[in-house]
Amino acid sequence: MTDDDRFRNEILSMTTAQPGWTIRARVNAHKKEADERWVEDEAVFPVVGWAVVSCHFRDGGVGNRAEAVFLTAEGRLEHESEYRWQYSDLQPKPGQPRMTVSFEIRAPSAD
Repeated sequence: MTDDDRFRNEILSMTTAQPGWTIRARVNAHKKEADERWVEDEAVFPVVGWAVVSCHFRDGGVGNRAEAVFLTAEGRLEHESEYRWQYSDLQPKPGQPRMTVSFEIRAPSAD
C-alpha cells in the first residue's frame, strides 16, 4: 500500500456532534532497540461531527468505522483515520522511532 492510498478513505455518512465534545490526539514515539518511549506531540481538538468512514488499512484490508471528525489547529477538518495516516510511521528508517497515533474522546463536562 502506498502513502497515496490513505486518500481512498471515504466518509460514507456524517452527522454533527453536540457542542463540547473534544478529542485528544497523541503522537507516540518508540525506539524499540533502546526501549525508549515518549510522546512526540499532543493536542486537543473540538469534535464537530461523527462519521462512518470506509477505511483502507495499511495491511490492504478495508472496513467501515465510526470516527470523530474534528477541527485541527490549522483549521482543517479531519477524521481519525486521516490524522493517523499523516502522523504514523510504522516502518521507520534505521535509528528512527516508530510513530503511532492514539485518540481519547471526551464527552462534554456536566459543569
